[in-house]
Amino acid sequence: MARAIELAPNDGEYLSALALQAEYSGQDSTLLLEEFARLNPRASAPRIRLGLAAELRGDPQQAERWLKEAFSVDRQFEPRWTLANFYFRQGRSDEFWTWMRSALEMSYGDRVAAFDLCWQDTDDAQEILDRAIPDRREVVASYLVYILNHHRQPAIADAASKLAKMRVPADLPLLYAATDNLLSAGQAGEAAALWQALGNTRPEGITHPDFEDPGVAHGSGHGFDWIFSETPGITQIALDAPAGHRINFSGQQPESCELLRQAIGGLRPDASYVLHWEARTQGVASPTGLTWRIAGGVGEIGASEDWSAGQLNFRPDSDHAVLVLSYRRPQGQVRTEGHLDLRQVITSSPE
Repeated sequence: MARAIELAPNDGEYLSALALQAEYSGQDSTLLLEEFARLNPRASAPRIRLGLAAELRGDPQQAERWLKEAFSVDRQFEPRWTLANFYFRQGRSDEFWTWMRSALEMSYGDRVAAFDLCWQDTDDAQEILDRAIPDRREVVASYLVYILNHHRQPAIADAASKLAKMRVPADLPLLYAATDNLLSAGQAGEAAALWQALGNTRPEGITHPDFEDPGVAHGSGHGFDWIFSETPGITQIALDAPAGHRINFSGQQPESCELLRQAIGGLRPDASYVLHWEARTQGVASPTGLTWRIAGGVGEIGASEDWSAGQLNFRPDSDHAVLVLSYRRPQGQVRTEGHLDLRQVITSSPE
């Protein structure tokens, strides 16, 4: 390498490689890197290396000078990211957030390391969203994926709201996944706000009592709509005439399983409500083992080849409740082989 530099003394790449060899052997590469920087006035790489070397020597002022010079000649991601890391290590919080946001504005690809660093600096979800996450749709979407995968529950509602305001149709599956997460965590108010931000009506009572399919753009299969379980031996299909829903039992389904559910919003805590439904069965013995459950109330669906009405009373303890239909093989019977049809699932309040 030294011979190559003799032949081409102005080749910065040779100087860079020789400096790297010096560092590997424990020698000081500063003079080589400074020469590399002099020969390449628009290159950030030697300036970044000089800055990191100065920091390692315990000279943060010199390190900062070199790293800022790297940014002055290269406004891309790497100098910004390096400065964010430098200020994080130096414990200089304001500068860290400034450069982290700047880095994320230019970021691409995998951003997990950047989000990890933010959460290492603070566990304040609002501070991270306000100070680090720029108004770039790709970054906000990546951040929402990150906090969902890392179970950063306090951060989900505000990050999802920020992404929803950007109104990009491709983000709907991610945003409905966030809605489901909020409901599972008991954050019904936040879930309802996000649900409405996605263009759905305010959740009050049963959504789609006849199991109408509005399409994924309006939350079908998520949030405050019907969610159908995928269970071996169970097939679920929509009915057209009349509108409704059919659940087929092959006889090979589990002895006990959930069939469908819906989170119901807009309820008054401790008020009395009645769940109504119409159902018919074919090939289903009595007792059917088909049961609605909601807020402590339980109602069994009876066997009937003609449409018949049923109801159960319930009293929620909050502004929402989860309605679940399940199947359990009745004692002494074989597993059901037949089908159940449902329609007109609604709630009413006698008060």
